[in-house]
Amino acid sequence: MIHVDTLPVDVNDMRDWANGYKTMHGLSWQKMGDAMGIPAGTIQPFCKGNYAGRNDDIARKIFLFKQGVQNRDDQLLRLPVDPGYFETPTSLRIRELLAVASSGKITVGAFGPGLGKTLTAKDFLGRVSPVWMVTMDEVSKKTGAMIRTVEQGIGLKTSKNWPSLISAEIISYLRKRKATIIIDEANHLELGALEQLRAWHDATGVGICLLGNEELIARIESGPKRDQFGRLKRRISRSVVQNMPLEEDVTCFCEAWEIFDPAIRATLMDVAMQPGSGGLGECAMVVTDAVTIAGESGGHMEIAHVRWAIEQRQIRIIR
Repeated sequence: MIHVDTLPVDVNDMRDWANGYKTMHGLSWQKMGDAMGIPAGTIQPFCKGNYAGRNDDIARKIFLFKQGVQNRDDQLLRLPVDPGYFETPTSLRIRELLAVASSGKITVGAFGPGLGKTLTAKDFLGRVSPVWMVTMDEVSKKTGAMIRTVEQGIGLKTSKNWPSLISAEIISYLRKRKATIIIDEANHLELGALEQLRAWHDATGVGICLLGNEELIARIESGPKRDQFGRLKRRISRSVVQNMPLEEDVTCFCEAWEIFDPAIRATLMDVAMQPGSGGLGECAMVVTDAVTIAGESGGHMEIAHVRWAIEQRQIRIIR
């Protein structure tokens, strides 16, 4: 920023800027004068070009105010912005599962919350074809509902109503394509639904990647019905279980969000590495809340904003 005493200030330029600022923000003379620290009875005649006093002094005050506005705008431009998908060591691990599945295999990924499995899967949709991503929930956990969900997810429009007939249509559709189906939130699926996916794989060679939380792999490998999962388990080419983010993941998060303050980075590391905290997803929520407060105060994000966001989200950091 330029020091007001080191450079002449052009009165006409400051008059034009002040008039433009007033119009842009819809301010009254009183409100604009209050914001600039100039009496309304002075700023109005100055802007109209008929002020009888020291116009250069008023121009300097406006110049100082203008630099303050520009500084706040510059700070706001430097606030962290959600970068969307970005690579981390864990996301590359997830992508490897997806790549293996795309070769016609079945893979399973059981990840804790906030590790980027859904974002990585969505990013993968733009890397190979044909590949579809279908998200399950409590409504679609049973076999019939899962079949209909997949039918819609892969873009198959059939007039059939019975799940068995729809399944036959899906098999015919998939046999014509070397395709991959990503099943997100697969932990919701019951045994019968998972077995149906396995049957489609056997019948068509479709690649399937099952993504979910730790419950998914636990049910397949050590749950009370693990013996009934035997046929599916034998066909799993690769599986990964990861409950927590890696420290390198958090570093990648900070780089992607352009967060370079050491105190903020250390605090976000603590947040992400707390068991059950939500990992990078929780960090994103903290930063988003902190950015909101920093923006309202007209400055860049400080550690105080981050600590406030953590307190509001009731995160307890244990050291």
